[in-house]
Amino acid sequence: MTLSKTLLHALLLFTLSFSLQAADNPESIKLALEQTVAKLTEAVAAVDKGEDAKKVAEMIVEARQLQKGISTSDSKVSVKRSQSNHSLVLARNSLLDGDLKAGAAQLKEALAGYQEVKEKFAAAH
Repeated sequence: MTLSKTLLHALLLFTLSFSLQAADNPESIKLALEQTVAKLTEAVAAVDKGEDAKKVAEMIVEARQLQKGISTSDSKVSVKRSQSNHSLVLARNSLLDGDLKAGAAQLKEALAGYQEVKEKFAAAH
């Protein structure tokens, strides 16, 4: 076997083993979903109570960190997670810019999106 073929085989084996290690872990994804939804529920309640916008923005940052554990190869779940994360970014920006009404609406949209992600993931697993 030539050197180039040997290197190609080694690269393929490495790629395959890496892909298998990165496979979905349903329990950790489920936990990340539950924590994200709980944090967003807390943030929505804080907005509804008239909490300080900066405090709610910090909760959004925490939720965005938690949602990073939602890594799955299911494209429907991933797309919805991405859309919901974008809503979180918009909500945080609106809150920090002083637009509480828009921030609250985007935050509620994000919560609904993550609840949908949770349902889709549960249905698939």
